[in-house]
Amino acid sequence: MSLLKKILITLLVLVVLLIVANYSLSYYISKKLPSIIHAEKDFPYNISYEELDIRLLSGSFTMHNAYIAPKDTTASQLQQGAFAQIERIEVQRFNLWQLLRNDRIKVKRVIIEKPEVILYPREDKYNPHEDFVKPFKNTITTTSLEIRDGNFKMLDSLQNVTLKASNINFDLFNISVDSASVEKDIPLRYRDYNFTCDSLLYSAGRFYNLAADKITSSDSTLTVDNFKMIPLHTRRQFNTLIHEEKDQFNITAKRIAVPKVDWGFFRDTLYVHAPEVTLQAVNANIYRGKMVKDDPTRKKLYSELLRSLDFDLKVDKLLLKNTSILYEEQLEYSRPPAQVSFAKFYATVANVYSPVHKDKLPNTTIDVQCLFLRKAPFSVHWEFNTLDTSDSFSISGHLQNISADDIDPITRPLMNATTKGRIKEVQFAFSGNRERAKGTFAIEYDDLKVDLYKKGGKKENKLLSAVGNLLVKNDTKDKLKKTDVEVNRAKDKSVFNFIWKFNEEGLMKSALPVTVARIVEKRKEKKAEKKKKDK
Repeated sequence: MSLLKKILITLLVLVVLLIVANYSLSYYISKKLPSIIHAEKDFPYNISYEELDIRLLSGSFTMHNAYIAPKDTTASQLQQGAFAQIERIEVQRFNLWQLLRNDRIKVKRVIIEKPEVILYPREDKYNPHEDFVKPFKNTITTTSLEIRDGNFKMLDSLQNVTLKASNINFDLFNISVDSASVEKDIPLRYRDYNFTCDSLLYSAGRFYNLAADKITSSDSTLTVDNFKMIPLHTRRQFNTLIHEEKDQFNITAKRIAVPKVDWGFFRDTLYVHAPEVTLQAVNANIYRGKMVKDDPTRKKLYSELLRSLDFDLKVDKLLLKNTSILYEEQLEYSRPPAQVSFAKFYATVANVYSPVHKDKLPNTTIDVQCLFLRKAPFSVHWEFNTLDTSDSFSISGHLQNISADDIDPITRPLMNATTKGRIKEVQFAFSGNRERAKGTFAIEYDDLKVDLYKKGGKKENKLLSAVGNLLVKNDTKDKLKKTDVEVNRAKDKSVFNFIWKFNEEGLMKSALPVTVARIVEKRKEKKAEKKKKDK
């Protein structure tokens, strides 16, 4: 037999052996893979598939039409736990030696295409560590995970959707899970990630749904487009469902952007650090029905709210751009609510910090430029320090050129009064703490007249109006009229009530003599007393 013939026969035998080995190993692996998963006692899922394509030469395999369900699922338990239907799972560069010798599936890259995941309620609460990380760490490890075109739903016991996300794309790189990381709050290590989804709907309790058209996130960035905080009830329904006064919010934002963020855990404490957060084109409608019983609890000022946070927050600059705010307060359903609006609202909030892991803090400052009642230029500067336990603050503001009848949507529903004339300028500056505030209020106006109305706000009280206008100081003679003001804080009211109370006191002292001011104050006191008796 010639040498060439021997070589050809040898090569042929090797090829046949390789083919046999390939098919034998492929068959063995096709049986080995599910047996490893099913045999793992900490792995709580059954995995089945219609087809398994193994490619030993490239070190990869693909599952087609895979199904995942909790182990020991019965007909009575069919809607408990996590279920998934996946069009395709591709595993690249798996370690054959680890599979054959150690019964471990160790791979370089996993690609999951078009998963449809439904999370049904169950008796035990879901724990991401126990349910989704720990079961895989002893059996399946990968350094890269990619999810393409996924959909996710979480349901409650009544089969209502509590969380829904569509067209999810997720990449997680340089993954490692070890004995040290698995005990951490984030039980795996990774270099970075990318996440996008086209839409998100989240049920945030009894009163609101949260929604967004698109979310884009990485390890250091976050962008949310067309965010919505949607009330689930009408105003009347909301007021019947709450036991004490509470605001109802209806909020949209064109974009929320965090271009750079560093977050994680340090000594078991969450930290979130961001140089800048931007809220673009926010539209906020805030409604409060005063027909509901008062909430007597003490309200915290912003400094105390930040001081109460139990995680490390550090936002150097918070920007609100081109925002619109409408606050409505309704005394009774038979009358329209009072409305205070701010348009073209731009705000810069600097140094939004919690005190966790910080010995000293710079002052938090708030600078606002907007149009008050959508017409009058208005600016505010506000300053406080989170570590100051007396919650001291200083605030100053400047309002320019507004017609007095433009404020009727505020004064008529709340004070049974309308005004005429022109307010040329208002300036206020005061400092205070959680107990009281004092400072100065200054106003310049022309031809100011006041009309007071009877109970119900429909018929004018001509006698009281005539007496009031005889006494009212209807002109400041082209000068700012300045007065000192000191007010005590109603601790069961918000910080904005505190600011309003100061300016209301300043307005009455500037524009009304003591007699008329007392009449107005007495009417307010009688209303408050009647409201308490009625409830």
